[in-house]
Order: sequence, then C-alpha cells, then structure tokens
Amino acid sequence: MTGLMVKDFLVMRKSIKTYILFLAFYFVMAALGIFPISFITAMVQIIIMMLPLSAFSYDEMSKWDRYAFSLPLGRRAVAGARYLFALSLALFAALFGLVSCLVLSGFFHDPNLVENCLTVTVSLALGLLYCDILLPLTYKLGPERARPYFYLVIFLPIILLFVAFKLELLGGLAFLLELPDAVVIPFLLLLPLLPLLGMGISFLISCRILERKEF
Repeated sequence: MTGLMVKDFLVMRKSIKTYILFLAFYFVMAALGIFPISFITAMVQIIIMMLPLSAFSYDEMSKWDRYAFSLPLGRRAVAGARYLFALSLALFAALFGLVSCLVLSGFFHDPNLVENCLTVTVSLALGLLYCDILLPLTYKLGPERARPYFYLVIFLPIILLFVAFKLELLGGLAFLLELPDAVVIPFLLLLPLLPLLGMGISFLISCRILERKEF
C-alpha cells in the first residue's frame, strides 16, 4: 500500500511543484497584507484537495486501474492508498497553514493568533469532509463526472450561507457568538476528528463500489 501511495506522489510531482508555487504566492500575499491569514489557510486546503481528483484523472488516462486490480494487493489496498494520499495532502495543507499563522502572526504581532490557528483546524475538517464525500463519488462516477460535485461541495455551503445572511435567517444562531471560549476553542480543535472518523465509513463505501465495478 505504501508503494501505491508513493506512486501517487510520483505521478503528481509536477502538479505538486506547481501547487507549492501557489502556496508561496498566497503566503507572500498574506505577508503583504493583501489577503487575511485565515483566507490563506482556507484557500490552501481547497487547492490541495484538488490533487486527489487529478490523480484519478491520470489513472483513468493511463488505464492504471486495470493493471492495479490485477495485482495480488487487491482493490481495498488500492483504495486505501488513495485515501492515505488524500489524508497526507490534507495534513500537509494544515501544517502549512499552521506554520503560516505562527510566522505571520508573530512577525506582524497579530493579536488574532488563536483565531487564525482555529481557522486551520476548521479548514482541515472541511478538507477531510471533501475527501469523505468526493472519493466514493469519484470511484462511482469517474473523475470527469465527479468534478462538478467537487465545486458543488465547496461553493454550495458558501452560497447558502450568503443567501441566509441576506434573508436574515441567521438571527437564531446569534447565541453561538455568546458561547465562552472554554467551549468554542476545544470544539473547534476537535472538529477534524469527526470527518476523520467519517473517512473510515467513506473508505468502506469506496471498497464496496470497487468490488462491484468492472474494468
């Protein structure tokens, strides 16, 4: 399984180098004060989560699945390697966001260091949630047919929140702003554990899809 995960990194190495340039660009934009640090951490997680979907596209073009499923490793190992690949990318994006928060907040003496770091945990939770939803969909539909769902999962919650704000439907949630930090901070710190547990369920769904799929 480790070899399969390394294969993904090797196949995507050119794309990863390009994405690293994007990360450097966003870091510079945050250092210049053009973008807030919290925006950077969220964008980094979204950008990085596009890589697993691209890995599916490369596999489809090269007919990799037909070869991989003929190996004695089995389909569960192939799916498990892809999940580990996506998990590694999500953790890397979170680490980059955390380091960016610590460096930039320390350099500019930003008083919102705690809030910025909590944004990293929330972004990590969202990145893992994307994996939970999109990996089974990609195995079911294929990378091209699943691609619109990627954008739907990202932008639909934003659109719904914007509409709810415009229609003043969020007034009932005002009590959340009054919760003490002793409740909010631990909850946000532990938030990534929920989609991380959901990744196990997502993996089982993907395995079931692969067991029924013919190549």
